[in-house]
Amino acid sequence: MRTATLPLPLLALFLAACGSPAPSAPLPDGRTPALNSAARPVSGECETTFTPPPFPPPPSFTQVDTGTCQLAHLGRVDLRSEQTINFAAGTQSGERTLTAANGDILRAVHTGTSRLAGPGQVRFAATLRFVGGTGRFAGATGTARAEGTAHLGSRTATMRIVDGWIAYAAQDRSGS
Repeated sequence: MRTATLPLPLLALFLAACGSPAPSAPLPDGRTPALNSAARPVSGECETTFTPPPFPPPPSFTQVDTGTCQLAHLGRVDLRSEQTINFAAGTQSGERTLTAANGDILRAVHTGTSRLAGPGQVRFAATLRFVGGTGRFAGATGTARAEGTAHLGSRTATMRIVDGWIAYAAQDRSGS
């Protein structure tokens, strides 16, 4: 008796076709995510104001930033960030919420470093990881690198988002 076997490449192709790269469970608002999400570049600039740390600064401080960004593939968005800054270690970590004009929310978490760059200036760099949101950003994924300068006297900062990408369900790109 002879047993039929599939060639290994054909078997691998068959097994890959049976899997799904996207979740099949409905999104929180009841929609089903598309099976194919296209990664798109994301870049742009943000202008923020922030809560100042007390003087002298403690070893660690939770800072809230608010402002606006102009980002490729997202347009003008409102930004709110809450991050813990460890002055002693020169590190930062936290969460960012980007709200599009139609109310859709994109969430990101970040980690990074900061260092004094001159009198009253701090340079920072961070890696952002997009972790979903609401509306068209439910189930969003991606990463980006951010860098910028904070001006302690005016409590303002400029942040550039570079080398980034974002993916979200194809049916949701219309913004609805």
